[in-house]
Amino acid sequence: MKVGFIAPLEIAAVNGGVRTQALQTANALKKLGVEIEFISPLQESIDVDLVHIFVAGPSTLGILKRCSELGIKTVLSPVFFSNRTSSIISSSLKVEKLLSWFGSGIRSDFGIKAEACRIADIILPNTSAEAELIAKGFSINLSKISIIPNGVETRFTSATPDLFIQECNLKDFVLFVGQAGAPRKNLIKLLEAAPLIGSKIVVIGSLYDDEYGRECKALATKAGNVLFIPTLGHNAELLASAYAACDTFVLPSLFETPGIAALEAALAGAKISITNRGGTSDYFKDFAEYLVPESVQSIAEAINKSLLKEKNTELKDHILENFTWKNVAINTLKCYS
Repeated sequence: MKVGFIAPLEIAAVNGGVRTQALQTANALKKLGVEIEFISPLQESIDVDLVHIFVAGPSTLGILKRCSELGIKTVLSPVFFSNRTSSIISSSLKVEKLLSWFGSGIRSDFGIKAEACRIADIILPNTSAEAELIAKGFSINLSKISIIPNGVETRFTSATPDLFIQECNLKDFVLFVGQAGAPRKNLIKLLEAAPLIGSKIVVIGSLYDDEYGRECKALATKAGNVLFIPTLGHNAELLASAYAACDTFVLPSLFETPGIAALEAALAGAKISITNRGGTSDYFKDFAEYLVPESVQSIAEAINKSLLKEKNTELKDHILENFTWKNVAINTLKCYS
């Protein structure tokens, strides 16, 4: 079987979860005998059995339409979540459709994603919450939706804290890793909560030189217990070592599906404090402390509660059993077939 992989160009500039998802899924599928070709916009033709597209959005809608015209089967990992309910999304789309009859030309993000999901032959959301939003919000038949969770590299189980301790002289701290300058990651609320947290906080991620970034830096300076480290490559030894050296890993995001970095940190032995939005409970069950991302008090309470807990291997064992990239590839291949 030969599968074409297509992802939006912007993932090349942001070393985030979508890039990791696409690359790791491809690598794991290759080990199962699937031939993977990453398709470039400059290619003149597409010679594959099916196409797997990552992200439902403006940059991928056109290729979905073209594949449909050519009779090429398409699999879509939409990477979609919203804090709006499915009923609000559905109502918004009805209004958009009504306005289109009057030639308004208005096209919402929801409208684009809904069309992408309607065109795709199979949709692979990462969580049950994402699946529900797509099915009810976009009016997509459940028969074409299969939940395929995100995965994690098992190499993080062998991470040790030694390098990070040697480089930064820190251990048993609270760790945040991610796109620090992206408002969805909600770093600003974590920094507002920093004075209430009984631990040093390490942020691995670069801020932008904008108003949000400047406000984050000001809050960190005021708190006095925050250390910033610029973005590290996904394969950086120091990143894995930071996971192993920290006490608690935190993602206070407005939503996550589910936050691959949190899975990596858990395999390295960290305790997890994570947003309650986006289907994170599908992955972390009762093994994590959940926080309300809009609440500074909730963020501080969840982290402080986690800091008081003893470390154990229950979450690590749960992730290894259910969320390795090998498992992801096996289930993805069933959908291809």
